[in-house]
Amino acid sequence: MAACSTFGWDGQGAGLTAEQRQRGIKDVTALANEYETESFFRSVRRRSDGRNNAFGRDLMSITNFVDRHVWNYDANDPYMNAPSRTTKFEHLGRFGLNTFASLPVVDEVITR
Repeated sequence: MAACSTFGWDGQGAGLTAEQRQRGIKDVTALANEYETESFFRSVRRRSDGRNNAFGRDLMSITNFVDRHVWNYDANDPYMNAPSRTTKFEHLGRFGLNTFASLPVVDEVITR
């Protein structure tokens, strides 16, 4: 019982000696406040990370929906994701050339 009492241990209460403060020892109140502050901001960061992850998943869901239903692209299709050296500019150029070549004026010039 005597070992558990607070009046037998110096520095275990709220007050510290000058030597203990000089050595960087913190009192119980300061440690408890520091722990509560870290705990609070840890939970704030966890909630923020959760919201950011949910936002990112939502954006990816929108992107996947557009890819699948507009561009007919599926990220898990191995035929679709074959390695290629064709760049986006080359695809754009091919699209432009095919579109331009299909115009009636160009078709008339080519066939004459």
